[in-house]
Amino acid sequence: MLSDIRSLMTTDVQIVEKGALDDLSPAERADLAPEAHDEMLVTRMRDGREVVLGRNRILPRLQHRITELDREAEVSLIALLCSGAFPPFECTKPLITPYQLLRGVLASMSVAGRVGMMVPSADQIQPIMAGYADLGHKMLVMGVSPFAGREGIARAAETLRGKVDVVFMNCFGYDLVMKSIVRQTTGKPVILPRSLLARTIDDLLNGFCSRE
Repeated sequence: MLSDIRSLMTTDVQIVEKGALDDLSPAERADLAPEAHDEMLVTRMRDGREVVLGRNRILPRLQHRITELDREAEVSLIALLCSGAFPPFECTKPLITPYQLLRGVLASMSVAGRVGMMVPSADQIQPIMAGYADLGHKMLVMGVSPFAGREGIARAAETLRGKVDVVFMNCFGYDLVMKSIVRQTTGKPVILPRSLLARTIDDLLNGFCSRE
């Protein structure tokens, strides 16, 4: 993930990464599984295993990691590497929550046809459609895991071809190669959280540098 983000940035910065699941045992990770009516989040461990979490269960650990970064003097900007919807976090430094960033892009777009969206799991389709319903877009949402190989991405893109005007790959697990596959297959613009966040961070950090 960070290699993709670095490749799109022009600013030479040090990136400090902290994972909400770092140092947890398998039993402790199991306790973070979604409960009834909790929003599902899909992520991957450092060893490549896919993990399903409950948003409300992971919130305290996310806040803990954000607080750790907030206290580091050399950290000037913090970004959450997840496109899920979260309540506000406590943080004294600029904090980017990609859900709001991505939602803002979709809200700014006028789309005559349908917006195609890929999410990691079919179980997320209905909650995510409900979360974006107020934007007024007609949507076609598909569940395809970014962690199960690029063949599934190619098949999903083939299904979307001719049916949508833009594709939103709604997970940080989707990478630049997957974006290229979807763009080439559908022939439509593709919004990728990694690239949108990278360019936003780059612009903000260039702004800091110019003021200095």
